[in-house]
Amino acid sequence: MNEVMANIKKTSDINTPQVESMAPVALAYMGDVLFEMFVRDHLLQRPQTNINQMHRKAVTYVNASSQAWMVRHLATFLTDEEKDAVRRGRNGKTGTVPRNADVTEYRYATGFEALLGWLYYKNATTRLVQVMEMAVELLEKERKEEKATHEAI
Repeated sequence: MNEVMANIKKTSDINTPQVESMAPVALAYMGDVLFEMFVRDHLLQRPQTNINQMHRKAVTYVNASSQAWMVRHLATFLTDEEKDAVRRGRNGKTGTVPRNADVTEYRYATGFEALLGWLYYKNATTRLVQVMEMAVELLEKERKEEKATHEAI
């Protein structure tokens, strides 16, 4: 996945001071597409052929609730600078909140996406992939544990 991220990253005129002053919603806009692509690639690595099933599964990773959960559980894994990027995204002006999302969850999800966009524009593709892998890994582990608990009852 590192190669994929490196290959889609064109040399940009955006430098570090510009990244720090970019609107959090702009960073989240880029982070959204990066995470969607990462999740789709992750799901394509599994033996599934039904595109509709893969799409439904992808939605369970990229929705506001899941992203909010992921960013909260990544907190100990993030640097202070990365936490600041999340905070900026979480507190940024998004304008609207989707009907199917809780406001708080939506803000945390926006923070998660802003972090991904921030890492991308900082050219930290290795760290970007590391954060996305950890987020997906944590969510999948939680879901397995939850499923095992439900089956035991």
